[in-house]
Amino acid sequence: MSPPAKPARKKRHVPRPDIGQKLLDAAEAVIRKDGYAAATVRRIATEAGLKHQSVFYYFGTQEELLLALYRRTAESYREQLKEALNSVRPLRAMWNIISNPDTTSLGLEFMALANHNEAIRQEMAATSESFRELEAEAVKRHLEERGIEPRLSPELVSVLTNALARLLVQEATLGIERGHEEAIALVDASLSNFEARGEAELDEMDAVVDAMSSTS
Repeated sequence: MSPPAKPARKKRHVPRPDIGQKLLDAAEAVIRKDGYAAATVRRIATEAGLKHQSVFYYFGTQEELLLALYRRTAESYREQLKEALNSVRPLRAMWNIISNPDTTSLGLEFMALANHNEAIRQEMAATSESFRELEAEAVKRHLEERGIEPRLSPELVSVLTNALARLLVQEATLGIERGHEEAIALVDASLSNFEARGEAELDEMDAVVDAMSSTS
Protein backbone atom coordinates (compact mmCIF):
# COMPACT_ATOMS: atom_id res chain seq x y z
CA MET A 1 0.00 0.00 0.00
CA SER A 2 1.41 3.35 -1.04
CA PRO A 3 1.97 5.94 1.72
CA PRO A 4 -0.44 8.88 1.64
CA ALA A 5 0.73 11.74 -0.51
CA LYS A 6 2.24 14.59 1.43
CA PRO A 7 0.41 17.89 1.12
CA ALA A 8 2.13 20.34 -1.17
CA ARG A 9 4.45 22.61 0.75
CA LYS A 10 3.42 26.24 0.68
CA LYS A 11 5.75 28.45 -1.27
CA ARG A 12 7.29 31.22 0.77
CA HIS A 13 6.20 34.66 -0.30
CA VAL A 14 9.01 36.47 -2.08
CA PRO A 15 9.08 40.22 -1.53
CA ARG A 16 8.50 42.25 -4.67
CA PRO A 17 10.52 45.45 -5.06
CA ASP A 18 7.71 47.01 -7.10
CA ILE A 19 5.34 46.71 -4.13
CA GLY A 20 7.84 48.50 -1.90
CA GLN A 21 8.14 51.29 -4.46
CA LYS A 22 4.35 51.44 -4.74
CA LEU A 23 4.10 52.01 -1.00
CA LEU A 24 6.76 54.72 -1.14
CA ASP A 25 4.93 56.41 -4.01
CA ALA A 26 1.70 56.25 -2.02
CA ALA A 27 3.34 57.73 1.07
CA GLU A 28 4.76 60.60 -0.99
CA ALA A 29 1.37 61.26 -2.58
CA VAL A 30 -0.34 61.40 0.83
CA ILE A 31 2.28 63.74 2.29
CA ARG A 32 2.14 66.07 -0.71
CA LYS A 33 -1.64 66.20 -0.54
CA ASP A 34 -2.37 66.32 3.19
CA GLY A 35 0.94 66.61 5.03
CA TYR A 36 3.14 64.18 6.95
CA ALA A 37 0.61 63.76 9.79
CA ALA A 38 -1.81 62.13 7.34
CA ALA A 39 0.75 59.47 6.33
CA THR A 40 -0.56 56.70 8.60
CA VAL A 41 -0.07 53.03 7.78
CA ARG A 42 -3.69 52.54 6.79
CA ARG A 43 -3.85 55.72 4.72
CA ILE A 44 -0.69 54.81 2.82
CA ALA A 45 -1.85 51.25 2.19
CA THR A 46 -5.24 52.49 1.00
CA GLU A 47 -3.56 54.97 -1.34
CA ALA A 48 -1.48 52.10 -2.75
CA GLY A 49 -4.51 49.80 -3.05
CA LEU A 50 -2.96 47.29 -0.63
CA LYS A 51 -3.68 45.86 2.79
CA HIS A 52 -2.11 47.71 5.69
CA GLN A 53 -0.12 44.60 6.66
CA SER A 54 1.96 45.12 3.52
CA VAL A 55 3.58 48.15 5.13
CA PHE A 56 4.86 46.04 8.02
CA TYR A 57 5.95 43.23 5.70
CA TYR A 58 8.01 45.47 3.42
CA PHE A 59 9.26 48.07 5.89
CA GLY A 60 8.74 46.73 9.39
CA THR A 61 7.36 49.96 10.82
CA GLN A 62 5.77 53.19 9.68
CA GLU A 63 8.93 55.06 10.74
CA GLU A 64 11.12 52.87 8.52
CA LEU A 65 8.82 53.51 5.57
CA LEU A 66 9.01 57.29 6.07
CA LEU A 67 12.77 57.04 6.55
CA ALA A 68 13.06 55.10 3.28
CA LEU A 69 10.95 57.74 1.56
CA TYR A 70 13.14 60.53 2.88
CA ARG A 71 16.28 58.72 1.68
CA ARG A 72 14.77 58.23 -1.77
CA THR A 73 13.76 61.90 -1.90
CA ALA A 74 17.20 63.06 -0.72
CA GLU A 75 19.01 60.91 -3.27
CA SER A 76 16.84 62.25 -6.09
CA TYR A 77 17.50 65.81 -4.90
CA ARG A 78 21.25 65.12 -4.70
CA GLU A 79 21.34 64.02 -8.34
CA GLN A 80 19.38 67.10 -9.43
CA LEU A 81 21.69 69.34 -7.41
CA LYS A 82 24.84 67.79 -8.83
CA GLU A 83 23.57 68.27 -12.37
CA ALA A 84 22.63 71.88 -11.63
CA LEU A 85 25.96 72.72 -10.00
CA ASN A 86 27.88 71.28 -12.95
CA SER A 87 25.89 73.32 -15.46
CA VAL A 88 27.03 76.47 -17.26
CA ARG A 89 25.01 78.69 -14.88
CA PRO A 90 25.26 76.83 -11.55
CA LEU A 91 23.98 79.60 -9.27
CA ARG A 92 20.81 80.11 -11.29
CA ALA A 93 20.31 76.37 -11.69
CA MET A 94 20.74 75.92 -7.93
CA TRP A 95 18.19 78.66 -7.26
CA ASN A 96 15.70 77.11 -9.69
CA ILE A 97 15.87 73.77 -7.91
CA ILE A 98 15.67 75.14 -4.37
CA SER A 99 12.81 77.52 -5.20
CA ASN A 100 10.79 74.85 -7.02
CA PRO A 101 7.62 74.34 -4.92
CA ASP A 102 7.35 70.66 -5.93
CA THR A 103 10.80 70.02 -4.49
CA THR A 104 10.83 72.37 -1.52
CA SER A 105 7.30 71.73 -0.22
CA LEU A 106 8.07 68.04 0.34
CA GLY A 107 11.30 68.99 2.09
CA LEU A 108 9.39 71.34 4.38
CA GLU A 109 7.08 68.48 5.36
CA PHE A 110 10.07 66.36 6.29
CA MET A 111 11.48 69.27 8.31
CA ALA A 112 8.20 69.44 10.25
CA LEU A 113 8.28 65.68 10.77
CA ALA A 114 11.89 65.88 11.97
CA ASN A 115 10.73 67.99 14.92
CA HIS A 116 8.90 64.91 16.21
CA ASN A 117 11.03 62.06 14.87
CA GLU A 118 14.64 61.65 15.95
CA ALA A 119 15.58 59.19 13.19
CA ILE A 120 14.33 61.54 10.49
CA ARG A 121 16.04 64.49 12.21
CA GLN A 122 19.41 62.75 12.27
CA GLU A 123 19.12 61.62 8.67
CA MET A 124 18.04 65.07 7.53
CA ALA A 125 20.84 66.81 9.41
CA ALA A 126 23.46 64.56 7.81
CA THR A 127 22.15 64.92 4.26
CA SER A 128 21.59 68.67 4.62
CA GLU A 129 25.22 69.11 5.68
CA SER A 130 26.34 67.16 2.61
CA PHE A 131 24.10 69.28 0.35
CA ARG A 132 25.58 72.46 1.81
CA GLU A 133 29.07 71.13 1.19
CA LEU A 134 28.19 70.40 -2.44
CA GLU A 135 26.71 73.87 -2.93
CA ALA A 136 29.57 75.69 -1.22
CA GLU A 137 32.24 73.82 -3.17
CA ALA A 138 30.45 74.54 -6.46
CA VAL A 139 30.06 78.26 -5.67
CA LYS A 140 33.73 78.51 -4.69
CA ARG A 141 34.86 76.62 -7.80
CA HIS A 142 32.72 78.77 -10.08
CA LEU A 143 34.05 82.01 -8.60
CA GLU A 144 37.67 80.85 -8.80
CA GLU A 145 37.26 79.84 -12.45
CA ARG A 146 36.10 83.38 -13.22
CA GLY A 147 38.78 85.04 -11.12
CA ILE A 148 36.27 86.52 -8.70
CA GLU A 149 37.16 87.18 -5.08
CA PRO A 150 34.07 86.27 -3.03
CA ARG A 151 32.71 88.96 -0.72
CA LEU A 152 30.55 86.41 1.09
CA SER A 153 31.63 82.92 2.01
CA PRO A 154 30.27 80.15 -0.26
CA GLU A 155 28.64 78.60 2.80
CA LEU A 156 26.77 81.83 3.52
CA VAL A 157 25.62 82.01 -0.11
CA SER A 158 24.18 78.50 0.33
CA VAL A 159 22.46 79.42 3.60
CA LEU A 160 20.92 82.63 2.23
CA THR A 161 19.79 80.99 -1.02
CA ASN A 162 18.12 78.10 0.77
CA ALA A 163 16.57 80.31 3.43
CA LEU A 164 15.01 82.75 0.96
CA ALA A 165 13.76 80.02 -1.39
CA ARG A 166 12.14 78.04 1.42
CA LEU A 167 10.56 81.14 2.93
CA LEU A 168 9.00 82.11 -0.39
CA VAL A 169 7.63 78.61 -0.97
CA GLN A 170 6.32 78.32 2.58
CA GLU A 171 4.63 81.71 2.49
CA ALA A 172 3.15 81.10 -0.96
CA THR A 173 1.63 77.87 0.38
CA LEU A 174 -0.06 79.93 3.10
CA GLY A 175 -1.25 82.50 0.57
CA ILE A 176 1.28 85.17 1.54
CA GLU A 177 2.57 87.00 -1.53
CA ARG A 178 3.48 90.52 -0.34
CA GLY A 179 7.11 91.30 -1.17
CA HIS A 180 7.63 88.09 -3.15
CA GLU A 181 7.71 89.78 -6.54
CA GLU A 182 10.39 92.19 -5.39
CA ALA A 183 12.45 89.41 -3.78
CA ILE A 184 12.33 87.26 -6.90
CA ALA A 185 13.17 90.25 -9.11
CA LEU A 186 16.18 91.04 -6.93
CA VAL A 187 17.45 87.47 -7.14
CA ASP A 188 16.90 87.35 -10.91
CA ALA A 189 18.66 90.69 -11.49
CA SER A 190 21.56 89.69 -9.26
CA LEU A 191 22.03 86.40 -11.08
CA SER A 192 21.74 88.08 -14.49
CA ASN A 193 24.33 90.71 -13.57
CA PHE A 194 26.63 88.10 -12.11
CA GLU A 195 26.39 85.90 -15.20
CA ALA A 196 26.96 88.87 -17.53
CA ARG A 197 29.72 90.70 -15.63
CA GLY A 198 30.99 88.31 -13.02
CA GLU A 199 29.56 90.22 -10.11
CA ALA A 200 26.27 91.68 -8.90
CA GLU A 201 26.19 95.42 -9.62
CA LEU A 202 22.90 96.33 -8.00
CA ASP A 203 23.31 99.14 -5.47
CA GLU A 204 20.80 97.39 -3.24
CA MET A 205 22.84 94.19 -3.26
CA ASP A 206 26.07 96.09 -2.61
CA ALA A 207 24.56 97.62 0.52
CA VAL A 208 23.33 94.26 1.76
CA VAL A 209 26.63 92.52 1.07
CA ASP A 210 28.66 95.34 2.66
CA ALA A 211 26.55 95.15 5.80
CA MET A 212 26.75 91.38 6.06
CA SER A 213 30.46 91.12 5.30
CA SER A 214 31.48 93.88 7.70
CA THR A 215 33.47 92.67 10.70
CA SER A 216 33.02 95.84 12.71
